[in-house]
Amino acid sequence: MVIFIDDSETALASTKMVTSSMPIEVKQYTQAEVALAEIQAGMTPDLIITDLNMPVMNGFEFLQGLRQIPSTKRTPCLMLTTETKDEMKQKGKALGLTGWIVKPFSPTQLKQAITRVLRLPA
Repeated sequence: MVIFIDDSETALASTKMVTSSMPIEVKQYTQAEVALAEIQAGMTPDLIITDLNMPVMNGFEFLQGLRQIPSTKRTPCLMLTTETKDEMKQKGKALGLTGWIVKPFSPTQLKQAITRVLRLPA
């Protein structure tokens, strides 16, 4: 299962279109704290793709919480954001982020990232 977290309905609609033809189950959230609560309750995603700048809980805060859950310490997590600064990328890496995708993204770029991380047939 791949989880997408983004406070933008437009971004979630874009990711849904991109992944609709892929052999994966997708769950979407507009609030990182809701996704984190479901993971804490036992949901086990194979990959998480989250936005950085969101109200209430941002992507870094989500990642900090995620890495404190024993079952998700090593779950791959990609940041899908408009942020491009190296210091932001370094902070993400220090928190255990797997990769960084800059918005706007191309459908091919997102598919390739998911395929690579989940080791799906190309």
